[in-house]
Amino acid sequence: MSAGLARYLKDFSAPPPSVPDVFELPQPTEIAFDFTPEPQVDLDALRREAHEEGRAEMQAELQALQQQEIEALIASQRQAEADLAAAYEQKMAEQLADALPRIATDVRELLSHHVMNALRPILDAAITDRAVESLSQTVRSVFAGEGGIELVLKGPGSLAEKLRERLVGLDLDFRHVEAPGVDLSVEHGDTVLMTRLSQWRESVEELLK
Repeated sequence: MSAGLARYLKDFSAPPPSVPDVFELPQPTEIAFDFTPEPQVDLDALRREAHEEGRAEMQAELQALQQQEIEALIASQRQAEADLAAAYEQKMAEQLADALPRIATDVRELLSHHVMNALRPILDAAITDRAVESLSQTVRSVFAGEGGIELVLKGPGSLAEKLRERLVGLDLDFRHVEAPGVDLSVEHGDTVLMTRLSQWRESVEELLK
């Protein structure tokens, strides 16, 4: 049989042995499918959560920045107050240094004035008693042994009475004549004896001016 004819005739020879297919896929009935549904994701909830987290972080940063600014302002304010206090203390120290001598003089004069006013009644009484005592001793010395004469006392009645008390026992007559002023005089003829209380008063007035 020619080769050309043979290719049109059916081949009834034994089929070649089959070769197992190493890539043979399992039958459809043998495949196991897992139909467990995947968890659903709530995108809106995730967005809200992310938004809240970002917002919380931003607020924390802003609060920290605000706290830093507040602390800086407080520190600046305290420093300004300290500088102002230091400047004020320095100014006060300079003013006090200039004014202290004058203040000391004013206080000393004021105290002297008040002390003098407080002591003036006591000093007046003491000086008056001394003046009357001195006048009584002078009268005793001048008119000793001259009994029965009359002495004219001119001045405040209180001083005249004090003088009479100190001249008790002398043989003298007294006639009082009220006269203005603070001095008391004792007169007999051309003899005039008197206190010097007016001079003391003038000295005190000078001190109190």
